[in-house]
Amino acid sequence: MRLTYRMFEDDDLPGLQRLWDDATGWGALTLEVWRRYTVDAPLGGLACAVAQEPESGKIVGQFAFIPSLVSVDGRTVRAFRPAAPIVGREARWAGLNPVRHPVAMMYGTAVRALRDRGDGLIYMLPDPRWLRFFRMFPRLVCGSFPLWRMPLPLAAPLPLPPGYAAAPLAELDGRIDRLWDAASRLHGCSVVRTAEAMAWKTGDATYDVLGVEHGGELVAVVTSRAKGDRQWLVCDVLFADPGEPLRAALAAACNLAAERARAAPPERPIAKAAALVTPAMEPAARALGMERDRYDFPLVIDVLAPSITREQVAPSRWYVSAND
Repeated sequence: MRLTYRMFEDDDLPGLQRLWDDATGWGALTLEVWRRYTVDAPLGGLACAVAQEPESGKIVGQFAFIPSLVSVDGRTVRAFRPAAPIVGREARWAGLNPVRHPVAMMYGTAVRALRDRGDGLIYMLPDPRWLRFFRMFPRLVCGSFPLWRMPLPLAAPLPLPPGYAAAPLAELDGRIDRLWDAASRLHGCSVVRTAEAMAWKTGDATYDVLGVEHGGELVAVVTSRAKGDRQWLVCDVLFADPGEPLRAALAAACNLAAERARAAPPERPIAKAAALVTPAMEPAARALGMERDRYDFPLVIDVLAPSITREQVAPSRWYVSAND
């Protein structure tokens, strides 16, 4: 089957909706979902590559790219996170060369379009089963971060460092921006976590957002939620210092997980709190008694802008969270 590849145009939406109905079990691509990621999304909305049968005009593939911002050595660059690759059944060719697969071809189409318009990079935390595929492309920078866990139930609530207090954060306001300004200096590369960015990220799922204060100052924020099998997942952790503020944030999230575990129905138990842990976070996680779990989060980076080097985006220099 011969296909053509190009970027999404407005008239393609009905074709994408049919593709979702025919080829996924994700539910309908509603106008509300589409609006969230295009009209309402910050940074100009998503980019999307499509695969099309030239004779019929039928859309048989999509690959979406969600906009983001990444701080690279203090410089904020426009970035994208790939999501929702879909290929219709008629285009899933058995025995096809992987680098000519429709997913790879749509990815290449998007890369060329984003590079031509001056975007900085693409990053992703894919399913580990995709990592062998990504390693086939020498230009991609690949690494991984471990999942750490705190088994539940807790014998007693984890103590926060003296003088620290944690409570639900009702509003993501200018204090988040000031905290991000300090946090952005802790890693060479980090996904931007301003108030606007965090509000959008946490807007389509049920997150608990805790603020950690010390001396009346907001020094850390942590978001978490039930996710996956028997797990309370710690996601964004925004911290001004990887010492006591980070330890307080992780302790607060684990205590919240223990509360949720006690209230969980028997058919949906919560057996652990878990978090993606970067090297800078390991001392705090270890001090709390967290332990290494049996899962790694792959990180894959594709540099688009010539002003960014591979060394600058080495995985060891990143802070990412499980919902990035």
